[in-house]
Amino acid sequence: MDTIATVLSGIRATGRLHFGNYIGAVRHFVTHQQQGNRCMYFIADLHTLTTLRNPEELRGNVIEIVKDYLAAGLNPEGSIIYAQSSVPEISELSLLLSMVQPLGELERIPTFKDLVRKNPDNVTLGLVTYPVLMAADILGPQATLVPVGEDQIPNLELARNMARRFNERFGQTFALPEMLEEMVKVPGLDGEKMGKSEADNAIDINSSIEIIRKRYLERGITDPQRLRASDPGDPYNRCRSIYPLHEIITPGEANGREIAKACIAAHIGCVECKKRLVDNIAVILEPFQEHRAALANQNDYAREVLHEGGKRARRIIKETVERVRDKMGIVMY
Repeated sequence: MDTIATVLSGIRATGRLHFGNYIGAVRHFVTHQQQGNRCMYFIADLHTLTTLRNPEELRGNVIEIVKDYLAAGLNPEGSIIYAQSSVPEISELSLLLSMVQPLGELERIPTFKDLVRKNPDNVTLGLVTYPVLMAADILGPQATLVPVGEDQIPNLELARNMARRFNERFGQTFALPEMLEEMVKVPGLDGEKMGKSEADNAIDINSSIEIIRKRYLERGITDPQRLRASDPGDPYNRCRSIYPLHEIITPGEANGREIAKACIAAHIGCVECKKRLVDNIAVILEPFQEHRAALANQNDYAREVLHEGGKRARRIIKETVERVRDKMGIVMY
């Protein structure tokens, strides 16, 4: 890459981070930081307001996520770590962008339609304009690389379209962010995507390995048609939560398929397969948990990281918003 990329991503503060967040997102954040990019990682507390109603829980979650970031290897000197709400220019940019964004496009986004279908009585204006605020998150810092999960691809495409529309109408203003589809879908205990909103589905990265082992042994889903250890299994099609995670975290499995072959040949039972999985989870989590324990009571330090990160992020995003105001004819008298 000839120029330094601006890498941006955020995590909503709906709860403590889980193993899916760590594997699917935060580990990649650290990698981008190590490559010398300008990295901006925020906690999306404003986005969180669309679903979380408890103010104290929200405030606590933000601090805990910062400590998780730090324990995972993010360095406040190498990455800008901030709360979305610490940069009021993001909200202003969201309002300005909403003036050029057709409502119909927002209503057709698959994730919005799904939320309306599931809970039609709780469709707030904030939920409708969620993608516009997300576009402001991305376009404000002039992000060039945005790691996204599959469910957020439509929102990133909307941000790109918004940037194009604005540039065509008012002149070149925004960089077009590129998508990094590196955030893999990490299966939860039930085989669905691991999510903070599903307590029984997720693995808390701060849980002891003993608790994690117990949860996988009791709740992890393997091939339901494999009734005895001597029966051949189908790890690819019928093992919903155990083997798909082996493919992601077990060294060499994605290429060598040692565990898959042993399962198909009935050389390994489901209990042993689960135990091996948790052993590999332990290799990943134990160093993190050691660092995290040292930060457990460092709330003031986490607030300082957010304060300094917010100031740095605001300086960057303020420049963009000033240009947008000027091009749209808005004068701060």
